[in-house]
Amino acid sequence: MKTNYCSTCSAHNFAVCAGLKENSLAQFGQDNQIKPFKAGQMMFCEQDDAKYFYSVISGDVRLTRLLEDGRRQIIGFKSVGDFLGLSMSGHHTTNAEAVGDVTVCQISTTKLYAEMESNSAINARLMEMTQSEMIRLQDKMLLLGRKSPIEKIASFLCERVAQKMRYEGSSNENRSLEITLPMSRVDIADYLGLTIETVSRNFTKLRKLAVIDLKTSQTILIADLYQLQVLADIVD
Repeated sequence: MKTNYCSTCSAHNFAVCAGLKENSLAQFGQDNQIKPFKAGQMMFCEQDDAKYFYSVISGDVRLTRLLEDGRRQIIGFKSVGDFLGLSMSGHHTTNAEAVGDVTVCQISTTKLYAEMESNSAINARLMEMTQSEMIRLQDKMLLLGRKSPIEKIASFLCERVAQKMRYEGSSNENRSLEITLPMSRVDIADYLGLTIETVSRNFTKLRKLAVIDLKTSQTILIADLYQLQVLADIVD
């Protein structure tokens, strides 16, 4: 179905279309499609033709690569406002799978390339998002290469806190807050390059340090955000 609610979309302020004014926004959304995906459903697979880009409206998407022997590496998780599908080769370089129920705005590659030629706001926003992704990848290299298991877990939780604060527009103050982890402990282990036992052990360590509280397997209370950031080596 065609998008007809771009101006009221909950992800608009974080998405590729964030810089567009009302008239340009309506024109940009004219041929886009809202696509729902159920938990575990593939959005696209590695080496598929990159016919569409996707902007996440709700839910979380898991990006993965598979090695020849079947081992899986989770490249990242994408959430509200994030943009998927950019490719220099014309083929997707990862698999994209819905972690839970996901809704995306599907944009044809032809449409977006045309918009990039004629709309400076789209170009500027894509540049901003690309720069942010480069910084995120550099942080991920540091995390995988140098950080200890507890630093990795703390960094991952800080990522989720930052996403929540960005979406809610709240400030980064030292207060308790709840975050949701829709992904499994196996997913977290694959993302951080750890075993599931190490992930579980370090969640328990953080709980004993009174930094977090495990409300449920998917709901985490961040009891001491500052100390979590210290453990993640984000602040001194």
